[in-house]
Amino acid sequence: MDRVGSPDAEAWHEAGHGLIAHLLGGEVRTLTLESDEEAFEGRATIEWPAAAPAESARRSALTALGGPLAELIFRGEADLDDPGLVRAWDGDWQEVERCAEKVQPDPDLRTDLIQRWIHEVDGTLRTDRSEEVLARIADALDAHGTLDETLFEECL
Repeated sequence: MDRVGSPDAEAWHEAGHGLIAHLLGGEVRTLTLESDEEAFEGRATIEWPAAAPAESARRSALTALGGPLAELIFRGEADLDDPGLVRAWDGDWQEVERCAEKVQPDPDLRTDLIQRWIHEVDGTLRTDRSEEVLARIADALDAHGTLDETLFEECL
């Protein structure tokens, strides 16, 4: 079954953003599957504690990666080889690249930094505990469409 663009895949995607943000100390205010365009384009609203610019950029990049990498787990895939998926996650990748440029100005070293971030987030999400929490968040998103801070916290 092709799950590209499915509500379940989008729920896992948004759950990944939310879980990584939470683990990095962010306050997840809302997660939603609803969009103005009535497409499967969710949003996450997160408040972050004050941090140095490089750390703020790192948190934002890791959170952006959380969505695509959680969606890969949902699909049962292990890598980012499908160009169609990468295009679908264009907004997330733009954020990762923007943040990486702030943290690492040298373009030759930036690719390695992004790879380290991908490995870090993937390792965090591919634990039994994280997958269990991702599934709870995604199920709640599927049921409610939007999770406020209280509903999100109940999933943890």
